[in-house]
Amino acid sequence: MNPGIAVSPATVFSVGARWMYNRLGELRPGDVGPFDENVRYTVYGLLKYLMSLTGAALAAVVMSTYGLIAIPAAVLAFYLFEIHFLFLFPLLIDRAPRPLLTSIRATYKIGVWRCLITVIPIAGYMLAGLFRKTDRLGNWYTGCLSILIWYDHEIRNRL
Repeated sequence: MNPGIAVSPATVFSVGARWMYNRLGELRPGDVGPFDENVRYTVYGLLKYLMSLTGAALAAVVMSTYGLIAIPAAVLAFYLFEIHFLFLFPLLIDRAPRPLLTSIRATYKIGVWRCLITVIPIAGYMLAGLFRKTDRLGNWYTGCLSILIWYDHEIRNRL
C-alpha cells in the first residue's frame, strides 16, 4: 500500500502484497524475484482473516456467560489464530512451496507464545494509528514493516 493510492476492499490484499514485495526488495536488494500477479492474495487474505474472526467469535460465544471477559478472550483468540498465518504474505511473495503450511510451521518454530506476545503490541500500535487525524495508516505501515523484518531475520534464511 502506498500513501495516497485509493484501495478498494477487493484489492486491499493485492495492493498490500505489492507494498510488502517492495519492502522485502529494500531489505534484500536483488534477492526478490518478480512480483507474481497470479497469486490470489485476496483469497489468502480472506482465508486468514475469516479464520481469525471465526476463532474470535467462537471464543466470545463460549466466554459470553462470563460477561465482559468475552471481549479479551475474543481478542486473544483472534490473534492466536492470526499468528499461524503471520508470515503468509511474505511467504507468498517469496514463492515458498505450501505457504499456508510453511507459515504455520514457522509459527511453531518461533514459538506460539513468543509470536503472540510479539504480535499483540504491534497490532495495538497499528490499530491505534487508525484513530489519528492525519496519516492514519502510518502506524499500519510501520507494523507491517516490523513483521517483514522479523520474517527476514527468522524465516527467510531457512527457506
